[in-house]
Amino acid sequence: MNPNVWELILVTAMIVVVIIGINWYKYKKSQEIKELTPEQQPKLDAPRGRSQDSGKVIRALKSFASRNGYEIIQPGKIAHGTGVSDFDALVIGTFGVLAVRSMGYHGQVYGGEREQTWAQTTGSGRVEFPNPLQQAEKEARLVREVLFDNKIKGVPVEAICVFPNKATELLMPRSTPVYRMKEFSALLMKDKYTDDKKVDIDAVAKALRNAVEK
Repeated sequence: MNPNVWELILVTAMIVVVIIGINWYKYKKSQEIKELTPEQQPKLDAPRGRSQDSGKVIRALKSFASRNGYEIIQPGKIAHGTGVSDFDALVIGTFGVLAVRSMGYHGQVYGGEREQTWAQTTGSGRVEFPNPLQQAEKEARLVREVLFDNKIKGVPVEAICVFPNKATELLMPRSTPVYRMKEFSALLMKDKYTDDKKVDIDAVAKALRNAVEK
């Protein structure tokens, strides 16, 4: 066989070995992080990936609002008193107000509906953060207060959290009311979001837009 061919084969084999070695090292490092107890894992200063893939959620909401003739406020950062909501969008329809927070966190997310704090674990470490379901409900009350101050009463306000990143591992009870994109899309098709509860869409949208954080 031509010596040049042997050299090419040898170089190719070495490259393959190096690539396999690098990937194995990365895999072992990631496994080491997973095997550490929470106390041993490096502490992160904040959750990672909050806005990752949020575009998927916004596109679904815009399509939902458009086909039903609803109003959408994006981002849904409503200021009232000393508080500001952290919703990615608010949809105002005949059914009321749907406030949505996109949770693009990657890695592993641990939590439960009634737990005060949740946790995220990635290859970089671990961080605890306030229960987003409880935070969302607290901010939904803020939205209701804005409407009440504008003499708009009886408008249902629902807040939900969506995890759009397919790779995120949700390590929590199945009953925990959070949504993947597929579940979220199915949710928007439910009859309750086309119910006519006599909500004045224009008045509600105007009040909330006036309260958007400047």
